[in-house]
Amino acid sequence: MSNLKYYRFEPQRDPNASIESQLIEPFRLAPHVWMVSGHFDFSDILVDTGDGLLLIDTPTPVFSFALFDSIKKVGFDPKDIKWHFISHWHGDHDGCSADVKAASGCKIYMSSEDWNLKLNPPESQKRRKPMWEIPYYEPDVLIETDEAEFQLGNIKLYVLKTPGHTPGALTFRFDDVDEDGTVYHLAMHGGLGCAQMNTIAGMELEGIPAKCRDQFIDQCLEMSRWDVDIVLPSHINHTGYSRAYPEDRNDFKPFVDKRVWPVMLLERRGYVMERRGMENGKQ
Repeated sequence: MSNLKYYRFEPQRDPNASIESQLIEPFRLAPHVWMVSGHFDFSDILVDTGDGLLLIDTPTPVFSFALFDSIKKVGFDPKDIKWHFISHWHGDHDGCSADVKAASGCKIYMSSEDWNLKLNPPESQKRRKPMWEIPYYEPDVLIETDEAEFQLGNIKLYVLKTPGHTPGALTFRFDDVDEDGTVYHLAMHGGLGCAQMNTIAGMELEGIPAKCRDQFIDQCLEMSRWDVDIVLPSHINHTGYSRAYPEDRNDFKPFVDKRVWPVMLLERRGYVMERRGMENGKQ
């Protein structure tokens, strides 16, 4: 039995803490999957596809060194990254994407909606000082459709647009097979931050269409029925993983728990439904 004790959002550490105090060692999440952000909360997923590396997301620019060090610590060369998918356009998910491109020449994939928002920042971004200066990059592939599949080495990556946190946040799903033939179903929801959906006015400031709130609620319910063995978090604090680090960082078994995915999505769905109800009650 896993020691995750179900899913829970965990309080984040002080973001103003020293860089050194925010670093963690990389750890294995599945037979061919590793957490390589090097940071206690940012979540960057490395997958060995058998024919090159897949990287999902990157941390903020100041932690670029931690990302590259972590990839090397788990036995890989950043130069071997072939595909880089960005879950959404925020700087804690694409902050080092330009560095990854420069180091590897990989193809960068992103939703068309979020790339458009990155090029044309919403009103909220114009009103406040940027949290990070993100080096410029350009996606090689803009994902236009609501669903897409990509054959990446021996991994078939299923990509679904799940708007809410941003208009084009991406959710990822794929299988990973262990040496003994055991198949693990993996999934990552790329946009579970829900504060942006508290009010329609707030969503407009963030450049998020009002319809995305209802879409988020409906999709969370639908996706909660997926058979997911291992959750790949889009932020480590979205799971109980910081309480589940095994002494052997190569041991992924503590993260095998079918309870985590549905509980996580239904909790987030409930939060957004409550905020929608509060807003509708005031009208």
